[in-house]
Amino acid sequence: MFKKSAIAMLVLSLPLTASANWSLGGGYINLSDDSDGIDISLGGLYGSAAYKYQLDNKKFSIVPELRLGTGVSDDTVHGVDVELERFIALSVKGQYQVDENINVFFMPSYANAKLKASYNGHSESDDDWEFGVGAGLGYAFNEKAEAIVSYEQFDDTDVFSVGFSVSF
Repeated sequence: MFKKSAIAMLVLSLPLTASANWSLGGGYINLSDDSDGIDISLGGLYGSAAYKYQLDNKKFSIVPELRLGTGVSDDTVHGVDVELERFIALSVKGQYQVDENINVFFMPSYANAKLKASYNGHSESDDDWEFGVGAGLGYAFNEKAEAIVSYEQFDDTDVFSVGFSVSF
């Protein structure tokens, strides 16, 4: 299902490549979960690609975004090393332009995190797809560069990210 959705989004966006609404970005992502008395915090770096569909009302836009990431910091819980191997998310931001520089957004997302647990030379990997919701704030330094802060929640996992994007 996810692969079909991603391919459909790509095909729909191909005729729009002449437009200047594409953006590429990246940043730091932190996944944390403190359910069942276990506190895990994993960090990663991600890259993103997005396309901004401006609605008739110039203050509102829809921004589909694909994020791909990998882990850069792991955690140890009861002697077990836990690390983030991969992070993939497909989001659709509903964005409102507050003023010339500031925007706020709400975003439903469908994401996958692949985790690896290691103990005494043995390791296991598992990945899970989850729907989540989030919100965030963007600050445009100029027409091309923007800083972004967001928070998302997938089941019991909190995802905080800080990043940037460059439009072209």
